[in-house]
Amino acid sequence: MREIVFSIFVMSAFGSGICPAQSVEEEARDENILESVLTNSDDVADTFVPVDINEASEFELLSIPEMSTTCAASIISFRKKKGIIPSLDDLSNIDGMTPEIMSSLRRRAVIEIRRTLRLNLMSYANLSPQRSPLFEKEYGENGVMNFQSLNVAYGSVEAFGVTDKDPGESSYADFYSLSLRTGNLWFLSEVVIGDYTLSLGNGLLFSRGGMISKSAGAVTPLFKSRSYSLRPYHSKGENKFMRGVAFELPAGPLRVTAFGSSKSLFAIVNDSGSVTSVDYSGLHLASQAPRQRLLEQIAGGILRFESPELNAGISGVLFTYDRKFQDDYLNRSMALEYFTRLRLDDVSFAGELLYDKALSYDANVGVDNGDARFAIGLRGLRSKILQNYGGPLSESFPTALESGVYVGTTMRATAFLRFGFYYDRFAIKSRTGQPERDGEEIFADSYITLSRNRRADGAGTLLYVRYKFKTKEDSYIPAADFPAALSVIAGSKQTVRLDLRHKFSASFSFRTRIERNYLSSGEKGELFIVDAGWDPGRVELATRLCSYRTDSYSAAFYTVEKDLPHVAEFTVLYGDGARLFVMGSWKVDGSLTAGIKISRDIYSRSREISVGSSSRLLPGTTEVSLELGYSLD
Repeated sequence: MREIVFSIFVMSAFGSGICPAQSVEEEARDENILESVLTNSDDVADTFVPVDINEASEFELLSIPEMSTTCAASIISFRKKKGIIPSLDDLSNIDGMTPEIMSSLRRRAVIEIRRTLRLNLMSYANLSPQRSPLFEKEYGENGVMNFQSLNVAYGSVEAFGVTDKDPGESSYADFYSLSLRTGNLWFLSEVVIGDYTLSLGNGLLFSRGGMISKSAGAVTPLFKSRSYSLRPYHSKGENKFMRGVAFELPAGPLRVTAFGSSKSLFAIVNDSGSVTSVDYSGLHLASQAPRQRLLEQIAGGILRFESPELNAGISGVLFTYDRKFQDDYLNRSMALEYFTRLRLDDVSFAGELLYDKALSYDANVGVDNGDARFAIGLRGLRSKILQNYGGPLSESFPTALESGVYVGTTMRATAFLRFGFYYDRFAIKSRTGQPERDGEEIFADSYITLSRNRRADGAGTLLYVRYKFKTKEDSYIPAADFPAALSVIAGSKQTVRLDLRHKFSASFSFRTRIERNYLSSGEKGELFIVDAGWDPGRVELATRLCSYRTDSYSAAFYTVEKDLPHVAEFTVLYGDGARLFVMGSWKVDGSLTAGIKISRDIYSRSREISVGSSSRLLPGTTEVSLELGYSLD
């Protein structure tokens, strides 16, 4: 086996040309989310999509870290009075605004006044010299990973496109995605043509891994869900999107959305012609196990009601696949769903029912007074639709059914301390006849501000502490070079993590991270990271040195690395070794950005690196990444 690296396209960069530096809170949150969805999908780019203050609904505003219901309602009210918000500074004196919320807004929100032409173009390439000979031998090419993206907007019209080539694939346009969005077209408030994502309710249908998930944080499953969203597909990931057309028709407080999608997936088919699994990897290599195309067609509509207190809707969706499935998933099914989110002062309720020959449900009640939040909920996942194969709150293997209860709280105890706690008790029953298994998850974290007088430029010291326990049954892809095999690891895992960050000024910061994993099997892992970053404006430099030791892949560590301006790299570390990287980017002028990153992995013992049927023992590997970006605003 070898280390797995996922490069994830981050759309927040399109707003400003360069991603703003993340705080410890943001980095920890992103790592928690990415770790929780790794086994289900490498397409989590929507986790990072910024919120447009001038268009966001109240529920989308509540997806911003630190945002309170009072402040979200105040932003909506302020926007109605002003018509348009030209600057985040205009929100500094609204009811409910705090320095923490404003800081989070500057990292996660954008102001887009669509009156002029906006153009963003980016090209990214990555190559490992040590792996190149293996790719040359196996596939006749050097194993470059490459993708380009283009985003053009004028007024209310926006177009997005991306091409992608994975290592080992011969074409530099192996995967492409195109989308066109416009608002206020005749009597329609929004039209999207091409690739798009859709979310109904609280995530039981068309669930997206980065939206709500266990393990994403102490309160993410309780307060960060959104009732509805329709947006163009802003990612290079080759799964979890719709391909067709969708439009929205407003009628006062009512909204009607209709959509259709038709696309092909790659599937593994047995001798009887039944689908045994669907390959969402996007890698199209000749030596992979024989695969056949699976046609997926989806059509449906949603009727929803929106007001400051109530967001509710009902939807019907028809799913059709042109092959039967080995398990009891349906190749043709009508799904009916009802969802509601109700808020009365500080109390809220979120509920969802999904029926598709089986009944799935998820509901929680919450109390939110700004400084303290609490919620309790229950769920039962019985869906027989392939699109929903993992469930929004489920990390179990797709052939499992799940039910459980969960409770969570987050609060600011003092001006210097805030903490969260999440507990989940669940039961998993396999569709394949294996005995039912009970499990639980505990997640607790805290942020401690150690600086008594934090300066206006953000300088100060912050300590992040996390404890996590999980009874787990995870499916892993043990090699990034396909064909890949799935393995299921059952047992429990505990993690203790400490991050200490000192920000000397607005442009220079230093961070250390210590983490230990303990498995019920007796295996364990240790991780130590030192980070430093300097970002005065036009030039950005970052470096990391980390050492790690794990007894097996089950004790692997997950970390988000600083990467080039328009990407974020999610790395899985296992075995014994060290990793070093140096990254630099330069904003050449107001429009052009260039960057380079060099990383080196050193293994304590030579590791077998495989590409298809070819392999070699290496003491370490090097990767070089280059990026060019152009922005016109």
